Amino acid sequence: MRRTAVSVLLAVVVAGVAACGDEVEPQAAPSAAAPASSAAADPVASVPFACEAADGLYATLNQQTQEHIQRGFAAEKRGDKATVAKELAALEPTFLAVAAKFAEASDRVADAEVKVALRDLSDAAVAGSTFTKFSEFGSMQQLTVSGELVLIRRCRDAGYKMVNLV
Repeated sequence: MRRTAVSVLLAVVVAGVAACGDEVEPQAAPSAAAPASSAAADPVASVPFACEAADGLYATLNQQTQEHIQRGFAAEKRGDKATVAKELAALEPTFLAVAAKFAEASDRVADAEVKVALRDLSDAAVAGSTFTKFSEFGSMQQLTVSGELVLIRRCRDAGYKMVNLV
């Protein structure tokens, strides 16, 4: 059940980042967002950097994104294909933005296992950008579970306390 909730959270987070644009405000403590300056200054980033980046992405939920998702699910339930398409189109840039941010973190981190986990989450976000129905969000668990489990374990081992990805 916990993995399902985390996977749904990823789907919602992925949707949240694009809706927020460049002015993403994490709901967690300020340290949960990935510091751009440390990433730029350290091209071979540490596991805690990757943890901070991933946890920050999971913190980017906002009301506008949640509304898109709720409207999309409701529209799909009542058979309103036009609204489903509209809501998916509104969320697509979010998936692509999150995919890019996970990929960027993957490119910077030195740890091979964490690099693969972040790349898997990036690939899941790219897959989310191609969804044509909200019912497809159920597949996010399969796409994200291995990457999430690696990050949870490796971050814990590195002494980084995850706030949003638990």
